[in-house]
Parts: sequence; C-alpha cells; structure tokens
Amino acid sequence: MWPGGDRIAQLIKSIVRPSHSNCSIHDPPSGSEFLSHLEAWHIVFISIAGLLTLAVLLLSLVHLLCVYFYVSIEQRRNKLYFLLSLFPVSCLSCLIGLCLPRAAVVLTSIGVLYYLLCLFVIVSLCRHLYGGRTALVERLHHTHIDFRSPPFFCILPIGWLPTAQVTERNIRWIEWAVMQAPIVRAVIVAADTVAIAELREMSAGFLKWTDTGAVVSLLLAIFGVHSLARLTAEPLRPYCFMTVFRMVDLSLLFFTAQQPMIFENILLRFDLIPCGPLLSAESNAKFVCSFVLVVQMFFLSLLSSYLLAPHRCALFDNFPARKTLSQTTDETDLTLEGEDGWTERESREEERGGRIPCVHHTLLIDTSTSSA
Repeated sequence: MWPGGDRIAQLIKSIVRPSHSNCSIHDPPSGSEFLSHLEAWHIVFISIAGLLTLAVLLLSLVHLLCVYFYVSIEQRRNKLYFLLSLFPVSCLSCLIGLCLPRAAVVLTSIGVLYYLLCLFVIVSLCRHLYGGRTALVERLHHTHIDFRSPPFFCILPIGWLPTAQVTERNIRWIEWAVMQAPIVRAVIVAADTVAIAELREMSAGFLKWTDTGAVVSLLLAIFGVHSLARLTAEPLRPYCFMTVFRMVDLSLLFFTAQQPMIFENILLRFDLIPCGPLLSAESNAKFVCSFVLVVQMFFLSLLSSYLLAPHRCALFDNFPARKTLSQTTDETDLTLEGEDGWTERESREEERGGRIPCVHHTLLIDTSTSSA
C-alpha cells in the first residue's frame, strides 16, 4: 500500500463506522437478563412502544374489516390484506427487538423480507388493476419507460438516459427486478444463520459479503418498483395507487436507511449515544432506532387511514356511498344516446371538477374479470 494508506483507511473506517474503544460491552445480553435490569428510560421507551403497537394493531383490524366488507373482488382483497399487515409486522418486530436485544438484528432482517414481499405485492396489485400484463401493455403502448428512477438515476436530466418501449418483455423484466429481492433476502437470511451457527466469530467476513449482496438486491428492487409506479400511476389515480405505493416506499426508507445513515454514522460517530450498563453504544442506538420506528409506523398508519379512506379510494368498490354514486351515474348514462353521449358526460365531469373514471378508457379497468 502507498505511504500513508493505512492511516487513510483507518480514517475512512472511523467515519463510516465509528469505534467505541472505551466501551467494554460487546455482545448484547439475553432477553431475561436485559428485562430484569432495565433502566428507567428503557422502561419508558418499551411502554410507549407497546401502547403504540397496540394502537397500530387495532387500526389494522379496522383496515382489515373495511377491506373485507367494502372490496368485492377476492384477488384484490388478498393483496390488500398483505399490504395492510405491513405496519403491524414492522411494529411487532421492533417491539420484540426492544425486549430482546440479541434478536434485534434477526427481527430486522425478517422485517426487511416482509417489506420486499410487499414491493412485489404492489407490482401485482398494479397489474391486477389493469386487468393483466397484456392489458397494461396495450393501455400504455403509446408511452415509454423512463429509467430516471431512484436510487440510481433519479438526479439525471431528461434525455441523458434512453427510454424503453412498453412491451410485455420489458414489463416482465421490471417485475423480475422486484421479485428477485425477497428471494435473495430469504437465501441471505438462511445463509447468515448457518454461518453464525457454524463459524461463530469467524463469520464476520462472510456476513459483510452477504450484506453487500442484500443492499445491491434491495436497490435493484427499489429501482424496478419506482420505474413501474411512475409509468402506471396516472390512470390508477382514482384507486390512490401512488398513495399506497408511497406509504410502502416511505416506511421501507425508514426501516432500512435510518439505522445505518443516522444512528450509526451520525449519532454514534459524535458520541451522542453512549454505552450503558448492559448495552453497548451500537446496541443502544439500535434500541432507540427501534423505538423511533414504532412511532413512525404509528403516524404512517394514521396517515394512511385518512388518505385511503373508503370514500376517497376506488379500491373499495362496495362502499355504500360509492355504490350509490356508481348506480346514479349508470342510470344517467342510459339516457345519453348517439355519438355525443360520451362527450356530454365528459363535460359534466369537468363541470363538477372531478376526474373521468378510468373504466371508460380503452381496456381500463374492469377488474371484475381481471386475473393478475
């Protein structure tokens, strides 16, 4: 290595991941040992997190009942069941991690795996609302796929990247970019478990390589789902599809990026989170991050309850007010005769300031017969 290379490497290492040589604690304690020697602030954080998790569980029960009663299509209900379980799963994994410090890393990996499955469910829901991949391609054949999406090319100006035609083959490649993430994550979690069990302290090098692979896989999935969401968002506006997508996307950002970027590389680096009698500085940072995540998931759950209320979202096709509006519209449409009927309805929608329902455009969106 060139002269001074070791010093530069140590400096970079200290910036990226600070060390706490004055901390004698390395391994987190067992759950029973930790819970029997809690500090006062630990008790406060765990109590608040428990109450907020209970509130999120109750809200998710309300969401589940709304989906059960107000969504008439079974395939759509099954996808929404999976998505509405995201916040409870996140809160429970963080709450258990607060009580069991040794299991916190494993629980975070399981939580990330569930998030990646939800990304693929988002893709599946989009395909379902269009009536299948073929209908999606036919509906969007006049548009192009723009690859200026996070996290790779989002800052590039228009024209710096080529676009792609909307074909079944290209859509399938985007779907695979998303689908590979939960598969890779599951394999990595299994491999890490085996490595830790067999190699013990010698597994550190192996875990670094698997972490690198997991990050690359996650970034590729984020790129794929953002590209597809931007392409398909406008026709799905009555279904609040982008709101559903943003909720999953924002919570994934909190769940995966907050710990390494804020707690490890800022708070730990400047010694804002010290060691404790039982937990090291890193474990304390993980504890605080898990508590913050529970609070964030609670507020995101409240926000999604407001933004995705049945009277605002066309996903809830069985909602009484929406059914009444639909029946009234259909009866009015029967009185419109001749070639000017659709034009007259467009004028009425514009006068009311509303949007023309997507179901009247070609191929969109008669989901009662969709098979996605």
